[in-house]
Amino acid sequence: MSSRRLTLLGSVGLALAACAPGEMTRSEDRSEPRSRDRRERRSDWRREDQLTAPSRDLETVLASDPQFGRFLDAARRTQVDETLSGRGVYTVFAPTDNGWGDIPVSLREDLYPANRPADSVRGRALVVAHVVEGRYPLADFRGRRTRLETLNGNRIVIDGTDANRMMVQSDGGGGYSAGGSLLFWGASNITRGDIEASNGIVHVVHKPIMP
Repeated sequence: MSSRRLTLLGSVGLALAACAPGEMTRSEDRSEPRSRDRRERRSDWRREDQLTAPSRDLETVLASDPQFGRFLDAARRTQVDETLSGRGVYTVFAPTDNGWGDIPVSLREDLYPANRPADSVRGRALVVAHVVEGRYPLADFRGRRTRLETLNGNRIVIDGTDANRMMVQSDGGGGYSAGGSLLFWGASNITRGDIEASNGIVHVVHKPIMP
């Protein structure tokens, strides 16, 4: 009796030992699809982020819209386009061609002559007066007055206190010389905002910002 009981117990032990690896394998098999699902979901999220993230840099965004042709031409002639297509992050207040045309002809021809290189100091200063380091969506300006420093070292003021419009101008108003006098330029209206780029954001202004 004792011998048979030991034999039976031994057989049961062997049977359990034989089953144990199989149970672990089934458990691993059940967890594997869940792990694979998690990996696939993470991969899907990464693909969605890549699809929704802007792929064009600031220069490409400006070049894709013909209303920025004059501003972009001035940027290229003063090598500011290298900044707009570079690795930094910037906010650009981009004037339209119609607005750029408000600059007096004599001043435009002085800064960006047709048959000579552009003024590398004053011509560049006017372009970078529209560029701020960092990404600032319009939501950052609403309900307040915000001062930011442009790449030419001047400060601009964005006035978002009026619920019906948002304006930007040089701190102090800005202006230009004509006939020995300094003429006041005034504020530019932000007519459209939050045009995303891979290295920043663009806001459209109805006329240039005079330093």
